[in-house]
Amino acid sequence: MRKLWVIGTALAVATACSATPAPGATTTVAPTPDPANTAAAFGHEVRITSTGAVPKLLVSGVGEEVAWRNDSGAEVTVRLIDGTPPSGTLKPGDVFSHTFTTAGTFAYMLGTEKDPAGAVEVLPHEPAS
Repeated sequence: MRKLWVIGTALAVATACSATPAPGATTTVAPTPDPANTAAAFGHEVRITSTGAVPKLLVSGVGEEVAWRNDSGAEVTVRLIDGTPPSGTLKPGDVFSHTFTTAGTFAYMLGTEKDPAGAVEVLPHEPAS
């Protein structure tokens, strides 16, 4: 249900933003954002780039595997704050994956950073109708 609300909200915003301007008004066309660099996304993969984690917030579900792929040019370690054992050293191109078994928001850090690099929001399973 929450995924539908997020998608519905995004469609409503997109529709409102595409309204025809009033006569005489000027418009500016902004570049289309790259979906790979959005702040939040549904899915199963986080890309680790030279500028950090993409997306910053990943929405997944209980029992789904989430992967962190090292697309940066350096070695990195993924550390979930919930106490899950760290990934170990990920060389460029390496992947670390974890299956979340409970719902919640799980922050993670990259390398020796003290601040979270991003989070995975794990939604509970919806009961079958």
